[in-house]
Amino acid sequence: MSVLAAPAPVLTGVDTVLTSMTRDAVGPDVTVTTGPLDRPVGAVRLNWFLYRITPNVALMNMEPPQTGWTTRRGRPPLALTLHYLLSADPGELSANGNEMPAAHDALTAVMMLLHEHAILGPDTVIMSSPDRSVSQVTSALDGLVEPLRITLDPVPLETITAVWASGLKSVRLSIAYQVSLVTVPSPVPFEPGPPVQEPVVSVSPSAGPLITTVAPQLISFGRPVTISLTGATETIAVTLSRSDGDPDGTGPWPLTTTSVPGGLRASLPSPQLVPGPRVLTVTDLAGAWPAGSDTARVSVAPVITAAATLQAGAAVTLQTAHVLADGLVAFLGLTADYTLASPTSVIVTVPSGVAAYAGTSIPVNIQSGTVTGPPTDLAVAS
Repeated sequence: MSVLAAPAPVLTGVDTVLTSMTRDAVGPDVTVTTGPLDRPVGAVRLNWFLYRITPNVALMNMEPPQTGWTTRRGRPPLALTLHYLLSADPGELSANGNEMPAAHDALTAVMMLLHEHAILGPDTVIMSSPDRSVSQVTSALDGLVEPLRITLDPVPLETITAVWASGLKSVRLSIAYQVSLVTVPSPVPFEPGPPVQEPVVSVSPSAGPLITTVAPQLISFGRPVTISLTGATETIAVTLSRSDGDPDGTGPWPLTTTSVPGGLRASLPSPQLVPGPRVLTVTDLAGAWPAGSDTARVSVAPVITAAATLQAGAAVTLQTAHVLADGLVAFLGLTADYTLASPTSVIVTVPSGVAAYAGTSIPVNIQSGTVTGPPTDLAVAS
Protein backbone atom coordinates (compact mmCIF):
# COMPACT_ATOMS: atom_id res chain seq x y z
CA MET A 1 0.00 0.00 0.00
CA SER A 2 1.44 3.36 -1.06
CA VAL A 3 1.80 6.35 1.25
CA LEU A 4 0.18 8.41 -1.54
CA ALA A 5 -3.18 8.05 -3.20
CA ALA A 6 -3.10 6.78 -6.79
CA PRO A 7 -2.39 9.65 -9.21
CA ALA A 8 -4.37 10.27 -12.38
CA PRO A 9 -3.35 7.75 -15.15
CA VAL A 10 -2.13 10.47 -17.50
CA LEU A 11 0.19 8.20 -19.53
CA THR A 12 -2.70 5.88 -20.29
CA GLY A 13 -4.78 8.95 -21.09
CA VAL A 14 -2.27 10.14 -23.70
CA ASP A 15 -2.13 6.61 -25.19
CA THR A 16 -5.92 6.66 -25.47
CA VAL A 17 -5.93 10.03 -27.25
CA LEU A 18 -3.28 8.94 -29.76
CA THR A 19 -4.88 5.60 -30.55
CA SER A 20 -8.34 7.16 -30.82
CA MET A 21 -7.11 9.74 -33.32
CA THR A 22 -5.21 7.08 -35.25
CA ARG A 23 -8.20 4.74 -35.52
CA ASP A 24 -10.37 7.62 -36.67
CA ALA A 25 -7.83 8.48 -39.40
CA VAL A 26 -7.17 4.96 -40.80
CA GLY A 27 -10.53 3.27 -40.38
CA PRO A 28 -11.29 -0.34 -39.45
CA ASP A 29 -8.97 -2.01 -42.00
CA VAL A 30 -5.77 -1.09 -40.14
CA THR A 31 -4.99 -2.36 -36.66
CA VAL A 32 -3.91 0.30 -34.14
CA THR A 33 -1.97 -0.75 -31.03
CA THR A 34 0.27 0.60 -28.30
CA GLY A 35 3.20 -1.30 -26.87
CA PRO A 36 6.52 -2.92 -27.72
CA LEU A 37 7.82 -3.01 -31.28
CA ASP A 38 8.52 -6.74 -31.51
CA ARG A 39 5.04 -8.17 -31.04
CA PRO A 40 3.87 -10.40 -33.94
CA VAL A 41 1.32 -9.01 -36.38
CA GLY A 42 -0.68 -10.66 -39.13
CA ALA A 43 -1.99 -7.61 -40.97
CA VAL A 44 -1.29 -3.93 -41.51
CA ARG A 45 -0.74 -2.27 -38.17
CA LEU A 46 0.21 1.15 -36.80
CA ASN A 47 1.81 1.01 -33.36
CA TRP A 48 2.48 3.77 -30.84
CA PHE A 49 5.48 2.97 -28.63
CA LEU A 50 6.34 5.24 -25.67
CA TYR A 51 10.09 4.76 -25.62
CA ARG A 52 11.24 7.69 -23.47
CA ILE A 53 10.01 10.15 -20.82
CA THR A 54 11.89 13.35 -20.04
CA PRO A 55 11.19 16.18 -17.59
CA ASN A 56 9.71 19.30 -19.09
CA VAL A 57 12.28 21.95 -18.20
CA ALA A 58 9.81 24.83 -18.65
CA LEU A 59 7.87 23.83 -15.55
CA MET A 60 10.58 22.29 -13.39
CA ASN A 61 10.97 25.45 -11.27
CA MET A 62 7.68 27.29 -11.50
CA GLU A 63 4.21 27.16 -10.05
CA PRO A 64 1.36 25.84 -12.22
CA PRO A 65 0.07 28.72 -14.36
CA GLN A 66 -3.53 27.72 -13.61
CA THR A 67 -3.25 28.44 -9.89
CA GLY A 68 -0.03 30.41 -9.38
CA TRP A 69 1.00 31.24 -5.83
CA THR A 70 -1.93 29.41 -4.22
CA THR A 71 -0.16 26.07 -4.67
CA ARG A 72 2.61 24.57 -2.58
CA ARG A 73 5.62 26.83 -2.68
CA GLY A 74 8.66 25.11 -4.12
CA ARG A 75 6.57 22.14 -5.27
CA PRO A 76 6.02 22.48 -9.03
CA PRO A 77 3.91 19.79 -10.69
CA LEU A 78 5.42 16.65 -12.16
CA ALA A 79 5.78 17.98 -15.73
CA LEU A 80 6.79 15.55 -18.49
CA THR A 81 7.50 15.33 -22.21
CA LEU A 82 6.59 11.97 -23.76
CA HIS A 83 8.56 10.57 -26.69
CA TYR A 84 6.73 8.16 -28.98
CA LEU A 85 7.61 6.12 -32.07
CA LEU A 86 4.74 5.66 -34.52
CA SER A 87 5.64 2.58 -36.56
CA ALA A 88 3.99 1.21 -39.69
CA ASP A 89 4.10 -2.59 -39.91
CA PRO A 90 2.85 -4.07 -43.24
CA GLY A 91 2.18 -7.46 -41.71
CA GLU A 92 2.76 -10.76 -43.50
CA LEU A 93 4.21 -10.93 -47.03
CA SER A 94 1.44 -10.62 -49.61
CA ALA A 95 1.11 -12.70 -52.77
CA ASN A 96 2.40 -9.94 -55.04
CA GLY A 97 5.12 -8.84 -52.62
CA ASN A 98 3.85 -5.27 -52.45
CA GLU A 99 2.40 -5.03 -48.94
CA MET A 100 3.69 -1.51 -48.04
CA PRO A 101 1.15 0.84 -49.72
CA ALA A 102 -1.58 0.20 -47.16
CA ALA A 103 0.84 0.83 -44.30
CA HIS A 104 2.22 3.97 -45.98
CA ASP A 105 -1.25 5.32 -46.71
CA ALA A 106 -2.32 4.77 -43.11
CA LEU A 107 0.82 6.47 -41.83
CA THR A 108 0.25 9.44 -44.16
CA ALA A 109 -3.33 9.83 -42.93
CA VAL A 110 -2.23 9.88 -39.28
CA MET A 111 0.61 12.33 -39.96
CA MET A 112 -1.78 14.73 -41.69
CA LEU A 113 -4.31 14.45 -38.87
CA LEU A 114 -1.67 15.20 -36.25
CA HIS A 115 -0.35 18.07 -38.37
CA GLU A 116 -3.78 19.70 -38.55
CA HIS A 117 -4.66 18.94 -34.92
CA ALA A 118 -1.32 19.44 -33.20
CA ILE A 119 -2.77 21.29 -30.21
CA LEU A 120 -5.44 19.48 -28.22
CA GLY A 121 -7.52 21.05 -25.50
CA PRO A 122 -10.20 19.29 -23.44
CA ASP A 123 -12.91 20.32 -25.93
CA THR A 124 -10.96 19.54 -29.10
CA VAL A 125 -12.85 17.02 -31.28
CA ILE A 126 -10.53 14.12 -32.11
CA MET A 127 -13.01 11.50 -33.36
CA SER A 128 -15.92 11.52 -35.78
CA SER A 129 -19.06 9.43 -36.25
CA PRO A 130 -19.94 10.40 -33.61
CA ASP A 131 -17.89 13.45 -32.70
CA ARG A 132 -15.96 13.00 -29.47
CA SER A 133 -13.64 15.43 -27.72
CA VAL A 134 -10.51 14.74 -25.67
CA SER A 135 -12.41 14.96 -22.37
CA GLN A 136 -15.04 12.53 -23.70
CA VAL A 137 -12.42 10.01 -24.78
CA THR A 138 -10.54 10.07 -21.44
CA SER A 139 -10.89 11.87 -18.11
CA ALA A 140 -7.26 11.22 -17.16
CA LEU A 141 -6.15 14.50 -18.78
CA ASP A 142 -8.67 16.81 -17.10
CA GLY A 143 -6.01 18.26 -14.78
CA LEU A 144 -3.50 19.28 -17.46
CA VAL A 145 -1.88 22.69 -17.06
CA GLU A 146 -2.09 23.56 -20.77
CA PRO A 147 -3.24 21.87 -24.02
CA LEU A 148 -1.36 18.86 -25.36
CA ARG A 149 1.06 19.65 -28.17
CA ILE A 150 1.91 16.81 -30.55
CA THR A 151 4.93 17.60 -32.71
CA LEU A 152 7.21 15.70 -35.04
CA ASP A 153 10.52 14.96 -33.39
CA PRO A 154 13.55 14.88 -35.74
CA VAL A 155 15.16 11.92 -34.00
CA PRO A 156 18.32 10.67 -35.80
CA LEU A 157 18.02 7.42 -37.67
CA GLU A 158 20.67 5.92 -35.42
CA THR A 159 18.39 6.44 -32.40
CA ILE A 160 15.41 4.80 -34.10
CA THR A 161 17.60 1.91 -35.27
CA ALA A 162 18.96 1.46 -31.75
CA VAL A 163 15.43 1.30 -30.34
CA TRP A 164 14.41 -1.32 -32.89
CA ALA A 165 17.61 -3.28 -32.28
CA SER A 166 16.53 -3.80 -28.68
CA GLY A 167 13.69 -6.05 -29.95
CA LEU A 168 13.58 -9.21 -32.03
CA LYS A 169 12.08 -7.84 -35.25
CA SER A 170 13.60 -6.09 -38.21
CA VAL A 171 13.37 -2.32 -38.31
CA ARG A 172 10.09 -0.83 -39.51
CA LEU A 173 9.33 2.60 -40.85
CA SER A 174 8.97 4.77 -37.72
CA ILE A 175 8.27 8.42 -37.05
CA ALA A 176 9.08 10.11 -33.75
CA TYR A 177 6.63 12.42 -31.98
CA GLN A 178 6.84 14.50 -28.83
CA VAL A 179 3.75 15.00 -26.66
CA SER A 180 3.87 17.83 -24.13
CA LEU A 181 3.07 19.37 -21.73
CA VAL A 182 1.95 16.31 -19.76
CA THR A 183 1.50 17.01 -16.04
CA VAL A 184 0.66 14.51 -13.32
CA PRO A 185 -1.57 16.25 -10.74
CA SER A 186 -0.41 15.69 -7.18
CA PRO A 187 -2.68 13.34 -5.17
CA VAL A 188 -1.67 15.21 -1.98
CA PRO A 189 -4.40 17.72 -0.99
CA PHE A 190 -3.25 21.31 -1.06
CA GLU A 191 -2.79 22.93 2.34
CA PRO A 192 -2.17 26.67 2.05
CA GLY A 193 0.64 28.07 4.11
CA PRO A 194 0.46 31.19 6.25
CA PRO A 195 0.08 34.50 4.44
CA VAL A 196 3.13 36.56 3.74
CA GLN A 197 3.80 38.65 6.79
CA GLU A 198 4.35 42.37 6.64
CA PRO A 199 6.61 44.33 8.97
CA VAL A 200 4.77 46.27 11.68
CA VAL A 201 6.42 49.21 13.41
CA SER A 202 5.21 49.97 16.94
CA VAL A 203 6.36 53.03 18.86
CA SER A 204 6.76 52.92 22.63
CA PRO A 205 7.50 55.95 24.81
CA SER A 206 9.93 53.86 26.86
CA ALA A 207 13.17 52.03 26.23
CA GLY A 208 11.58 49.08 27.98
CA PRO A 209 10.93 47.97 31.57
CA LEU A 210 13.72 47.35 34.05
CA ILE A 211 13.11 44.95 36.94
CA THR A 212 14.77 46.26 40.10
CA THR A 213 13.54 43.68 42.64
CA VAL A 214 11.31 40.64 42.89
CA ALA A 215 10.02 39.74 46.35
CA PRO A 216 9.82 37.03 47.37
CA GLN A 217 12.00 35.09 44.96
CA LEU A 218 10.38 31.87 46.15
CA ILE A 219 6.95 32.20 44.55
CA SER A 220 3.90 30.02 45.18
CA PHE A 221 0.25 29.79 44.25
CA GLY A 222 -1.90 31.96 46.50
CA ARG A 223 1.05 34.12 47.52
CA PRO A 224 1.41 37.11 45.17
CA VAL A 225 4.87 38.30 44.21
CA THR A 226 5.77 42.00 44.07
CA ILE A 227 7.79 43.18 41.07
CA SER A 228 9.45 46.58 41.35
CA LEU A 229 9.93 48.27 37.94
CA THR A 230 11.26 51.37 36.27
CA GLY A 231 10.65 52.51 32.70
CA ALA A 232 7.41 50.57 32.28
CA THR A 233 4.43 51.78 30.28
CA GLU A 234 0.77 51.39 31.16
CA THR A 235 0.35 48.18 29.13
CA ILE A 236 2.49 45.34 30.46
CA ALA A 237 2.43 41.57 30.18
CA VAL A 238 4.02 39.34 32.83
CA THR A 239 4.80 35.71 32.05
CA LEU A 240 6.53 32.77 33.70
CA SER A 241 8.50 30.18 31.75
CA ARG A 242 7.06 26.69 31.37
CA SER A 243 8.80 23.57 32.78
CA ASP A 244 8.54 19.85 32.10
CA GLY A 245 5.81 18.38 34.26
CA ASP A 246 3.57 21.44 34.18
CA PRO A 247 -0.08 21.03 33.12
CA ASP A 248 -0.57 20.66 29.38
CA GLY A 249 -0.20 23.77 27.27
CA THR A 250 2.22 25.72 25.13
CA GLY A 251 4.16 28.89 25.63
CA PRO A 252 4.94 30.72 28.86
CA TRP A 253 2.38 31.04 31.63
CA PRO A 254 0.58 34.42 31.74
CA LEU A 255 0.36 35.87 35.25
CA THR A 256 -2.53 37.93 36.60
CA THR A 257 -1.28 41.35 37.70
CA THR A 258 -2.45 44.40 39.61
CA SER A 259 -0.70 47.75 39.81
CA VAL A 260 1.03 48.82 43.02
CA PRO A 261 3.20 51.88 43.68
CA GLY A 262 6.52 51.37 41.88
CA GLY A 263 5.56 48.18 40.10
CA LEU A 264 3.18 45.23 39.91
CA ARG A 265 1.82 42.42 42.01
CA ALA A 266 1.52 39.11 40.12
CA SER A 267 -0.14 35.79 40.97
CA LEU A 268 0.60 32.29 39.69
CA PRO A 269 -2.12 30.73 37.53
CA SER A 270 -2.13 27.18 38.93
CA PRO A 271 -1.14 25.23 42.05
CA GLN A 272 0.03 22.36 39.84
CA LEU A 273 3.13 24.06 38.43
CA VAL A 274 6.11 21.89 39.29
CA PRO A 275 8.66 23.31 41.71
CA GLY A 276 11.98 24.60 40.41
CA PRO A 277 13.74 27.60 38.86
CA ARG A 278 11.90 29.72 36.31
CA VAL A 279 12.31 32.88 34.28
CA LEU A 280 9.94 35.75 35.02
CA THR A 281 9.51 38.12 32.06
CA VAL A 282 7.98 41.60 32.06
CA THR A 283 7.15 42.94 28.57
CA ASP A 284 5.99 46.37 27.47
CA LEU A 285 3.28 46.24 24.82
CA ALA A 286 2.75 48.81 22.07
CA GLY A 287 -0.65 47.84 20.72
CA ALA A 288 -0.47 44.06 20.57
CA TRP A 289 3.28 43.97 19.92
CA PRO A 290 6.18 43.59 22.37
CA ALA A 291 8.21 46.78 22.77
CA GLY A 292 10.95 45.82 25.20
CA SER A 293 11.26 43.40 28.09
CA ASP A 294 13.31 42.42 31.12
CA THR A 295 13.71 39.12 32.98
CA ALA A 296 14.44 37.90 36.50
CA ARG A 297 15.22 34.48 37.96
CA VAL A 298 12.72 33.10 40.47
CA SER A 299 11.81 29.66 41.84
CA VAL A 300 8.40 28.06 42.14
CA ALA A 301 8.34 26.65 45.67
CA PRO A 302 6.07 24.05 47.32
CA VAL A 303 3.82 25.50 49.96
CA ILE A 304 1.17 24.43 52.48
CA THR A 305 -2.04 26.35 51.80
CA ALA A 306 -4.29 24.86 54.55
CA ALA A 307 -4.35 22.12 57.16
CA ALA A 308 -6.28 20.85 60.18
CA THR A 309 -4.91 21.17 63.70
CA LEU A 310 -1.79 19.04 64.15
CA GLN A 311 -1.98 16.07 66.51
CA ALA A 312 1.36 14.52 67.50
CA GLY A 313 1.65 10.94 66.19
CA ALA A 314 -1.47 11.23 63.99
CA ALA A 315 -1.81 11.49 60.24
CA VAL A 316 -2.88 14.85 58.85
CA THR A 317 -3.87 15.97 55.36
CA LEU A 318 -2.14 19.12 54.17
CA GLN A 319 -3.52 21.17 51.29
CA THR A 320 -0.53 22.06 49.15
CA ALA A 321 0.66 23.63 45.91
CA HIS A 322 3.61 22.70 43.67
CA VAL A 323 4.42 19.27 45.08
CA LEU A 324 5.92 16.22 43.40
CA ALA A 325 5.28 12.57 44.21
CA ASP A 326 8.13 12.39 46.73
CA GLY A 327 9.19 14.80 49.43
CA LEU A 328 9.10 15.56 53.12
CA VAL A 329 7.48 17.91 55.60
CA ALA A 330 9.47 19.74 58.28
CA PHE A 331 7.72 20.50 61.58
CA LEU A 332 10.06 23.03 63.23
CA GLY A 333 13.02 20.83 62.29
CA LEU A 334 11.29 17.49 62.77
CA THR A 335 10.88 15.86 59.34
CA ALA A 336 8.57 13.18 57.98
CA ASP A 337 8.03 11.80 54.48
CA TYR A 338 4.67 12.57 52.92
CA THR A 339 2.38 10.55 50.66
CA LEU A 340 0.85 12.33 47.69
CA ALA A 341 -2.95 12.16 47.99
CA SER A 342 -3.81 14.39 45.01
CA PRO A 343 -2.04 17.02 42.90
CA THR A 344 -2.86 19.55 45.63
CA SER A 345 -2.73 17.55 48.88
CA VAL A 346 -0.42 15.24 50.84
CA ILE A 347 -0.81 13.00 53.88
CA VAL A 348 1.90 12.96 56.56
CA THR A 349 2.23 11.56 60.08
CA VAL A 350 3.02 14.31 62.57
CA PRO A 351 6.23 13.46 64.52
CA SER A 352 5.68 12.67 68.22
CA GLY A 353 8.13 15.44 69.14
CA VAL A 354 5.57 18.02 68.04
CA ALA A 355 3.72 17.26 71.34
CA ALA A 356 6.20 19.59 73.05
CA TYR A 357 4.51 22.52 71.26
CA ALA A 358 0.94 21.64 72.26
CA GLY A 359 -1.37 24.63 72.34
CA THR A 360 0.89 26.76 70.13
CA SER A 361 1.53 27.31 66.44
CA ILE A 362 4.70 26.15 64.75
CA PRO A 363 6.18 26.90 61.29
CA VAL A 364 5.78 23.99 58.91
CA ASN A 365 7.28 23.86 55.44
CA ILE A 366 7.44 21.29 52.70
CA GLN A 367 10.33 20.13 50.54
CA SER A 368 9.63 18.74 47.06
CA GLY A 369 12.32 18.00 44.53
CA THR A 370 15.25 20.31 45.26
CA VAL A 371 13.16 23.22 46.55
CA THR A 372 12.14 23.89 50.13
CA GLY A 373 9.14 26.16 50.36
CA PRO A 374 8.33 28.99 52.74
CA PRO A 375 6.91 28.13 56.18
CA THR A 376 3.24 28.13 57.08
CA ASP A 377 2.19 28.49 60.73
CA LEU A 378 -0.01 25.58 61.84
CA ALA A 379 -1.72 25.07 65.22
CA VAL A 380 -0.78 22.11 67.42
CA ALA A 381 -3.58 20.53 69.45
CA SER A 382 -3.45 20.95 73.23
